[in-house]
Amino acid sequence: MQHNSQPATTPNSNGSKRMKFHLSRGTECWFDVDDITIHIWASNWTGREIVSIRNGGSEQVVSDVRSFRFITPHEFERNGHRYRLEFRLSFGKIEVHLYRDGELIDSDLFDNTGIRINPETGRLDWGHAMRRMALPMLGGAAFGSAIGYLLAGLLT
Repeated sequence: MQHNSQPATTPNSNGSKRMKFHLSRGTECWFDVDDITIHIWASNWTGREIVSIRNGGSEQVVSDVRSFRFITPHEFERNGHRYRLEFRLSFGKIEVHLYRDGELIDSDLFDNTGIRINPETGRLDWGHAMRRMALPMLGGAAFGSAIGYLLAGLLT
C-alpha cells in the first residue's frame, strides 16, 4: 500500500511487478498463465477497460469496454479454455480475479484502506494515519462551526 502520488505496485513471486496503480495513468495488471500474458488496463477517469493477450511479440485485444460498474467481467476464449477476468472496484480497493474454465486461478489486489503498520518495527505509521484523518477532521470541524454559528444566531 502506497500513497497515490506515486505508482503503487504489487510484486509477484519472482519480484517483477504485476499490478500498477497511478491516479492519472490508470491501473494495469498482468497475469502469466498457459504460456500467455493477460494484461488489463483501466482508466481511473473514463471507465474504459482494455484486456489484451500477449503471446511472444504479438498482442491481441480481446475486450474493450467502458464501464462504470463496481464489477466488470471480461470473457474470452483461448486455446480451448474459457477465461473470465473480473475487475472489481470498491472504496480504496482494486481487485482483479482471473478464472479459467470457471475456476479461480489467480488474483491481485491493491488496498489503500485501513491503518498502516510498519512490519519491521510493528509501529503505526503516524504520517499516513494523520493524512487519512486530516480531511474528515477538517470537514467535521467546518460543519460543527457552521451549525454552531447558525444555532447561536437563532438563539440570540
